[in-house]
Amino acid sequence: MNESRIVNSAKKLFCILFPVKCVCCKTISKDTNIICDKCISDITEEAMRNCKYCGKMPYLCRCKKVDNIEDVVFPFFYAGEKIKFAVYAVKKANLYYINEFFAKGMYNSVKSSGRIKLDEIDYIAYIPRMKKSLNKYGYNQTKKLAALISRYSGIPHIPILRCSRLYKQEQKSLSRDERILNVKDKFIVRNIEKIDMSGKTILLIDDIVTTGSTLSECARVIKNAGAYKVYALCASSTFS
Repeated sequence: MNESRIVNSAKKLFCILFPVKCVCCKTISKDTNIICDKCISDITEEAMRNCKYCGKMPYLCRCKKVDNIEDVVFPFFYAGEKIKFAVYAVKKANLYYINEFFAKGMYNSVKSSGRIKLDEIDYIAYIPRMKKSLNKYGYNQTKKLAALISRYSGIPHIPILRCSRLYKQEQKSLSRDERILNVKDKFIVRNIEKIDMSGKTILLIDDIVTTGSTLSECARVIKNAGAYKVYALCASSTFS
């Protein structure tokens, strides 16, 4: 039996013993894919639609303007039920395959768009997660995405930021102006004496950008620590 047949047999046995459910539709997958082929097709159709304002694909859309961020790139619009299920899975469950699905999409969108020159990025950073959420879910989803993109690109990822206090309220329940106030002075640079930020260009990772208030506040803090430019790379974005 050749190597490929052995691998295929092992996969079939794994699927029988440990059936995998699609994170979007919850049906049992025929293989080890955490998102089934049908849902990948649906996500592609729903979330890679052209922007309703500029008419461009997500990775080429510049409608999302975020203060303190030079440019923000993303592979998917946060539009359609399937993409929402997938992003929710990233936030709530530390599943390698769903993280890899989004990380590859993010990395490919940067390479395809040409809007962020990876050879000019010094560090990859990520939005920190509140201690309460870390204790509940056991991981930081944006850190996982940053680690994968670091591996693809060869750019080091470092924990530049940490939360200095709890959110007063969850961001998703607030208006745009309320979100800005809610994250004000919430983040600080960790180990600032050990991380030389002077003149550096940072790529900041997040899962979804809505109003951009969190990204903006994090970028402001990073620039105040000496960084020259901050770009953002997200898994998805709402329409502006």
